[in-house]
Amino acid sequence: MTKTTRRSLIALLTAAFLWPAHPAIAGESPEAFISRLAAGAIQHLTSPDLAPDERQARFRTMLKDGFDLENVSNFLLGPFRRKASQDEIDDFRRVLEDNVVVTYAWRFSGYNGQKFNVGAVRDGHRGQKIVSSTLAQKDGGPPIMIDWKLTPHKDSWRIFDIMVEGLSMLVTQRDEYAAVIRRNDGKVSALIDAIKAQNEKLRNS
Repeated sequence: MTKTTRRSLIALLTAAFLWPAHPAIAGESPEAFISRLAAGAIQHLTSPDLAPDERQARFRTMLKDGFDLENVSNFLLGPFRRKASQDEIDDFRRVLEDNVVVTYAWRFSGYNGQKFNVGAVRDGHRGQKIVSSTLAQKDGGPPIMIDWKLTPHKDSWRIFDIMVEGLSMLVTQRDEYAAVIRRNDGKVSALIDAIKAQNEKLRNS
């Protein structure tokens, strides 16, 4: 699987299976959490008639309701977070959210009915749970293995990472961001500026 294909798949997964169609259910199991979110995804995010602005707004809501954004952003900054000011940390979280929205929102109409199955659950670190699942391919190839790493959130869960065929989306992105920071003398502000520039370019493309 190429890097471009993997990113497109991650975008599709995010679009197709993570829309919070119903309120969180107190005490629900990890597999029920993923299954519940999958149930309303196609209805809410994949219509070809959905206006781009509305698609982006719905995706932004999905990110805030379905993902553990605070811990994700902390992980992505890694050791550089210790040298960053609180303003820089807050700015990074904002531009990161914008980047995910403008990068992937337009891809949402690409879902065309691939079958998604939730499988076993295993323990992760520090109370996390990992939910296994498979996604059928459009060309009839072998199903793609996807693991969802969840962190506890109140009486439910939030998604911390998506692993496609064993490759962590989060680790891959962290490595790319770390390379940008290192090229700029360890300045988190340089990463923020780079993401802002990318966001603007994507908005205008």
